[in-house]
Amino acid sequence: MSEQDVDDVAFLTGDSNTGLHKRSIYEQNGVAVCSQKRALCIATVVFAILFAVSLIIAFAGPQNDCPCAGEKPANLEAEDEGDDGGPFATNGEVFPWNNVRLPTFAHPTRYNITIHPNLTTLEVKGQVTIEFYVDKETNFIVFHSKNLTINEKMIQDRKGHRLKISQLLEYPKHQQLYLELEESKFRKRGNYTVHLRFTSKLGNELEGFYLSSYVTADGDKRHLATTHFEPTYARSAFPCFDEPQFKAKFKMSIFRDRFHIALCNMPVVNTEDAGFYMGTGLNNSFSQLRDDFQESVEMSTYLVAFVVCDYKRVTEMTSRNVSVSVYAPEAMLPQAQFAVKTAAKIMDYFEAYFGIHYPLPKQDLIAIPDFAAGAMENWGLITYRETSILYDPEETSTAAHQWVAIVVAHELAHQWFGNLVTMKWWNDLWLNEGVASFLEHKGVDHVAPEWGMMNQFILDKTQSALHLDALASSHPISVPVKDPSEIEAIFDTISYNKGAAILYMLEEFLLEEVMKKGLNDYLNTHKYGNADTNDLWAVFTKHANHSFDVKSIMDTWTQQMGFPLITISREGNTILATQKRLLLSPRENDTDLLTPKSPFDYKWYVPLSYYTNLQPRVTTNVWMNLTDVSFEVPPAVEWIKVNVNQTGFYRVNYSEDMWTSIITTLHNNHTVFTPADRASLIDDAFTLCRAGILNATIPLKLSLYLLNERDFVPWSTAIEHLESWSKMMSETAGFKKYIAFMKTLLGPVTAYVGLNDTGSYSTRLLRSNVLEAALIANIEGVVKPAKLLFKNWMEKGTRIPPNLRDLVYAAGIKYGGEKDWNYCWNMYKKTQIPSEKVILLKSLGQSMDPWILQRFLLASLDREEIRPQDVEPVIAVVAHNPEGQFLAWRHLKAYWPRFQTMFGNGTFTLSGFITVVTSTFCTEYDLQEVSEYFEKVEVGSGQRALEQSLETIRLNIHWVKENAETINQWLHNYLKIDKS
Repeated sequence: MSEQDVDDVAFLTGDSNTGLHKRSIYEQNGVAVCSQKRALCIATVVFAILFAVSLIIAFAGPQNDCPCAGEKPANLEAEDEGDDGGPFATNGEVFPWNNVRLPTFAHPTRYNITIHPNLTTLEVKGQVTIEFYVDKETNFIVFHSKNLTINEKMIQDRKGHRLKISQLLEYPKHQQLYLELEESKFRKRGNYTVHLRFTSKLGNELEGFYLSSYVTADGDKRHLATTHFEPTYARSAFPCFDEPQFKAKFKMSIFRDRFHIALCNMPVVNTEDAGFYMGTGLNNSFSQLRDDFQESVEMSTYLVAFVVCDYKRVTEMTSRNVSVSVYAPEAMLPQAQFAVKTAAKIMDYFEAYFGIHYPLPKQDLIAIPDFAAGAMENWGLITYRETSILYDPEETSTAAHQWVAIVVAHELAHQWFGNLVTMKWWNDLWLNEGVASFLEHKGVDHVAPEWGMMNQFILDKTQSALHLDALASSHPISVPVKDPSEIEAIFDTISYNKGAAILYMLEEFLLEEVMKKGLNDYLNTHKYGNADTNDLWAVFTKHANHSFDVKSIMDTWTQQMGFPLITISREGNTILATQKRLLLSPRENDTDLLTPKSPFDYKWYVPLSYYTNLQPRVTTNVWMNLTDVSFEVPPAVEWIKVNVNQTGFYRVNYSEDMWTSIITTLHNNHTVFTPADRASLIDDAFTLCRAGILNATIPLKLSLYLLNERDFVPWSTAIEHLESWSKMMSETAGFKKYIAFMKTLLGPVTAYVGLNDTGSYSTRLLRSNVLEAALIANIEGVVKPAKLLFKNWMEKGTRIPPNLRDLVYAAGIKYGGEKDWNYCWNMYKKTQIPSEKVILLKSLGQSMDPWILQRFLLASLDREEIRPQDVEPVIAVVAHNPEGQFLAWRHLKAYWPRFQTMFGNGTFTLSGFITVVTSTFCTEYDLQEVSEYFEKVEVGSGQRALEQSLETIRLNIHWVKENAETINQWLHNYLKIDKS
């Protein structure tokens, strides 16, 4: 459904006897002859006709926004109701509202919610009072409810008069309740209140209001109840208008035991001894307390949060004395120090950056043991996975340290972008996630400039987005969505990373000061309300003094999928840049490039940046306005580097002689190019080979410069491509030569980084990356000392530095036996360090023993052994192990129904399972297996991920067929020369 109201369509039932009525009025010769009795009849008929006409007029025009069952307006997308003839409520009656979106004529203004969770019986009792406003006269309202039992219902008008309810119907498919009045109507511009009492159960599905637990160092299991409502799960905790545009104020009361605390978006204002109100206590031997929380500001339902737990906290104050606290189990509090200090600093930074004070009186961050996402930006009570907030300087690696800072910054950016101003509907999810993903790097760069976060931006955001967006099964940033599974499916690389990357590109041509002014204007204009993408573009145009029509430019990046390949050629002193959509999958003809249809025919406004060998530190900019472009360069120019620092969201191909000049320069003096430019050259060359545009010898020749490379960003890019090729080459004749080539490339850099844990921040990141790659390539100078470190750790308790643990644990497991595996498994179960758990879990899947790998996969089905949130990483690491690839696929097929039960069809977890298990398949047999299996099963929100996986398998098959022999021959010649 569109953002606009949908006109009401009623059943129009004409009177079949109208002709008889007319004939009864007139007699001979058209003259009316009336007796008194007949006159009375005539009057009655006339009034009946007038009444019928008035009904037709009344119902023919716009009414209650009610797409009634049986008839629907032409502009309303049909709902798939199967073969049963329409939407039916749980009692068998027709459900009168036949749209997944709620009507817009009623909107809430205030919620009063009381929640009483029993952590022993898992029962939840609650009541909600929703004050709402009606724009026009109607006799019904529709709102959301999922898996709630409504026990009592009442409607009151503004004066407190009760209105009689004729029916309350539930339609589980759309998770909706339809409440209709019996005689009276909700008056136009009227205020009303609906009171509901309900019960539910604390589930363990990691959504809605659910149960989590942790185990203390003493082995004591503790429970907590927590929430996760984004995108559509608030409705499973309390009845509500669960769409982002229905903002309201929330006032919460929560019942708890004395040994627990209750947290909510706002601070507690009152605590009272509640005895046994609303049932028995959380534990029958204890009385209970009721915490009343301060009323919130206007916000969307998906941002409401509450937690009942036994945690403690650490607190810092911002420069404006806003309290920032991190809550965690008491034993883990020392690991919360970094997050709380970082959060306070980033809060100050964002207040200054946006020019708007954080509007709530406190900011809580809390570690949740069972949590599906990395974190969730609930206003004033941000929930985090433990690995995203807890950091131990003695035990946590540099990469994990950085991850905590990034996630903290990301969620804090949301407090303004997403919370203060919220997208109108989920089709603009990128307005939340793309902006926060862009700003997270700025926040961390401010508090830790020595980390060089903006240099890493292209690794974290641009390159991954370019990879996915080159598939024909990608989607535009702004994409129509209607039901919960469709909404879940767009929480992906496009919404997050492509959204961030195009903002990075936008900032490059608008400049940072214009960007900041525009964001400030946007937030001030729409605060406590909703906005869409066009609202954002409008403020940027305004603050750029209309020198750019930002909407026209950026629409080409948000409203069509994909991105351009810019091809550079030269004739004399003229450089010609042409644009054409890049698709990785082989196309039959150019028409395929334009499928599905794009409003811009797959052309873009491209801010082309470049420099030449004459002035490698001077950037020139040229616009490609949905067209190709040509420009002049001096005769002495030997090479041109386009897309400076990969700030543009496009790829670049050069003529063969230009590639040769660039590669020669890299070999002679690679520092002429910045680290980001070296990374982008690697990324483009390998990707264009994958797309069948470049011969494989070009990325191979280019990669030889890596013998002299010592920077993290280019090496990180190169390793990803080199390892991808390794997986696809694994069943070809040239595989052993390829591994020898990788050893050659990695040799100098592994000697440079060494097996210690010293050096700068980027050096430590580089060391972790290259040593893990060296382990995969089986470089003896890395494997042997790593195995010795593992042996000393296991037998003597010798401490391993945090940044070497990925390598050492993996080497110990890979080249060890069952005893080594069991030792690490036991350490995984014992450790209280979340980052250590992640490393051990990842390493346990490196075994080369299929029996051990099968045992590991089966353990992931037991939530007491491995938390549900960690099932995907377990399957992923086994799937990427050559010994476990097909075990993981068999496991996925065998337990797919169980995964559906465990996670639900509507979550993005199932998408992840499909992707990680199938992404390295590269034979026709694999393609047939995956296609045939998933034809027979329901994948829910994983449909797009399945399409992308099948496309990737086809692409892998084609790549091997086209390139394996070329690579084998080149390696043969190179290695022969190298040996000589």
